[in-house]
Amino acid sequence: MKRVIFSIVFFCTLSGIMAQDNPLNRYFDVKLKDITPIVPEKQEYEVIIKFHTFHPIENKTYHMSAVKASWWVYATDSVVWRNVGWTEIDNFLQEPVPAVSWDDFNGWTHKIKSDDWLKEDFYANIPPEKMEFAGMMATDVPWLEVVWSMLDSLEFQKEYFSKDMDNKDIEVEGSFTFTSSYLKWIWSGITLHNNEICAVVKFESLKNQLNTSGMKGRDMYYGEIYISLNDKQIERFVMIEDIVGENKSNKSLFEMQRIVTFNKIK
Repeated sequence: MKRVIFSIVFFCTLSGIMAQDNPLNRYFDVKLKDITPIVPEKQEYEVIIKFHTFHPIENKTYHMSAVKASWWVYATDSVVWRNVGWTEIDNFLQEPVPAVSWDDFNGWTHKIKSDDWLKEDFYANIPPEKMEFAGMMATDVPWLEVVWSMLDSLEFQKEYFSKDMDNKDIEVEGSFTFTSSYLKWIWSGITLHNNEICAVVKFESLKNQLNTSGMKGRDMYYGEIYISLNDKQIERFVMIEDIVGENKSNKSLFEMQRIVTFNKIK
């Protein structure tokens, strides 16, 4: 009996010592608002957008392809697309090797703190057959500003809701209207990426409405972001988006899924 009691006491004492010596413990008490951002003049990301449309019930694929590009972020001012290429893919596990260069997008510039992407003339130089991808690429850019705006509100394992995304309508002229229901964030863990200790920030928004001239549907998205706990910059961004919709003309159903990955190039 004494040996059992001694073993329990020894184990509890050892566990306490190990917990105190865990080098990661100091990161769990960090508040992101206390980290001073170090914003480089230029940051480069590899961007991959995989796109799949199919029937939600029948085993029928309508379209599946991917865009791969370089994404240059200049301080907090602008984003420039470069080396944009397109390819067909067979599944989401396939790594895209662009077969066609989309030179129309090379040098395409977005001002970060701007709503130009909501205006129809922002897409004036994009060929009609590429407009769907152009809309995806443009609407992913504002995530930079969204992420930066909520970082100071995050604490480890505490949920945070972006108030400006509660029941908010977003309209892209001549294209679609998106009605956001909510956007939830949680700093869920710590990881090592690009040789940086990073906060793993998960996000989700599971029931939103999407309307275009030809369809209406439900849009949900979720994913995670790696934020460096050294310079407070985005090291990696992954988002999965799923839309189930109905064509207004013939009431036929379709589903669209996207996997969007931004990975910083060191």
